[in-house]
Amino acid sequence: MKLTKYQMIKVKVETPGQTVRFSAATDKLYSKVEGIYVSLPKDESHYGSTMELRIAEQEIFPEGFETKLLATDQSSTPNERFVIFDNDEVVEAGGSIIEGRFTDGGFSDGITFPYSLNIYLKLKNVQ
Repeated sequence: MKLTKYQMIKVKVETPGQTVRFSAATDKLYSKVEGIYVSLPKDESHYGSTMELRIAEQEIFPEGFETKLLATDQSSTPNERFVIFDNDEVVEAGGSIIEGRFTDGGFSDGITFPYSLNIYLKLKNVQ
């Protein structure tokens, strides 16, 4: 089995300013969530957008956490795109429930709705 897996959670956003709740489960075969990356269709979509996130009932990002802090531009390499959690901050995977709430920033100039927010989790199998 691979030691690293990238798991994607898609969240559909229908209208400007919409708040969308989402939930999923991490892959049961991996023990740790090592990092996260958030992708929106346009950089402008991050303006004012926030995401609250809990994994295994552990708060990862509080209410009002700006998604622009979890994103990079196209000049970043794939390995540089992820926000990596501290080694002392163990975020359990192994089928843990992911719950969150995304709020679109409300800007509609040049942004086509509906769109998908993609949340990428970097999972590790720690032995």
